[in-house]
Amino acid sequence: MMEHLLRPAAHLNTTTNSTLEILQQLADETPVSLYGGMTPNFRFNTCMIVIWGILLTAQVLQIWFKQIWFSTAFVCTGILEVLGYIGRTWSHHDTTLMDPFLLNMICLTIAPVFTMGGMYYQMAKLIEIYGHKFSLIKSPMLYSYIFISSDIVSLAIQAAGGGTAGMAVNENRSAKEGDNIFIAGLAVQVASMAVFLMLWFYFLHGVFISTRLQYMNLNPRKVYAKGMWDISQRDIDHMYTPKYHKLRLEPDRWQFRYFTFGMTVAVLTIFTRCVYRLCELSEGWTGYLITHEWYFIILDALMMTIATLAMTIFHPGYALLGRTNSIPIGEDKKNKKRSKKINWTFWKTRDESMEADDGLDLESGDFDSTGSDNEDEDLHDDEKRGVPDVETNSTTNSNKFNWKFW
Repeated sequence: MMEHLLRPAAHLNTTTNSTLEILQQLADETPVSLYGGMTPNFRFNTCMIVIWGILLTAQVLQIWFKQIWFSTAFVCTGILEVLGYIGRTWSHHDTTLMDPFLLNMICLTIAPVFTMGGMYYQMAKLIEIYGHKFSLIKSPMLYSYIFISSDIVSLAIQAAGGGTAGMAVNENRSAKEGDNIFIAGLAVQVASMAVFLMLWFYFLHGVFISTRLQYMNLNPRKVYAKGMWDISQRDIDHMYTPKYHKLRLEPDRWQFRYFTFGMTVAVLTIFTRCVYRLCELSEGWTGYLITHEWYFIILDALMMTIATLAMTIFHPGYALLGRTNSIPIGEDKKNKKRSKKINWTFWKTRDESMEADDGLDLESGDFDSTGSDNEDEDLHDDEKRGVPDVETNSTTNSNKFNWKFW
């Protein structure tokens, strides 16, 4: 009786185990979504391809302004953004495909590096336009050297992390180590941008606030004073580099007046996007942020679009008259080299002049070393012997020396 009752239970247990094995086998064979279960929105990503296509076209046309470095950086950004959204649109149809996923992740992750590369050089130009005294780093080109190098290091770390994670997946190992390296690369990028933001706001404070406070005979280190913004840029323009007075005020152009505002908007939005990406990937590939596309739409897609749109409207070609105007960076260094060359010419010419005088003294050994009381007689004797007049010769050498020097 008991055996008869237990027989169905044993049969049920065997059936359950078989079902679990089948389900496990199906799970192993079924491709896993690379977006953590989220499917990229087709309409949104298609719209972004169109928007970035328009922005890319605008940046290509603005090459006409001869802002080669800036245009190259932003054209690269546009190409990467278009490719990234093509990858997301492709992934809408199959979230398990690796190629569109990598196209999306790689292109959209590194695009801001190129955007910021163009921005660093614009800050160097603004330091030349307003004055080196407003910059915490006195050499303008150091901004480009330091922060572009930092971005390259960041990209190298991210690439190393991606490569390590890819190898781990191919070998059926945990990709956590590679993910951590990738996140470290993003952290370097965010830290670098945070430092740049501090230097940028220090520069803006010096140009627009400290000058007004000085004009009002107040402490320039203050942040605000009543009536400060009643002072126009024309009132304080004498505190800036005189060389670029016409560029700043003659005529008073809105493109230049709001150029720093456009740059501030662009830098802040890109920084917001980079912080979001760092938080997103810190949660992992199945975290809350990466599996909810609205966060990506607002904190990545919108931020990058605003940044590029701002710098398309406030393009340095408009603001700085790039087609007809050139703003050399590091002019002080060139002047320093020129000064060294002049000084070297000065000492070389002086030595040659002294050697000529010394040679004259040796050849004219008939000078009266006893110091004759009759100067007229001495001069007469000198003329007879054909000894040139020392004072006259020195004057001639001096004139020759001055001519060489100038």
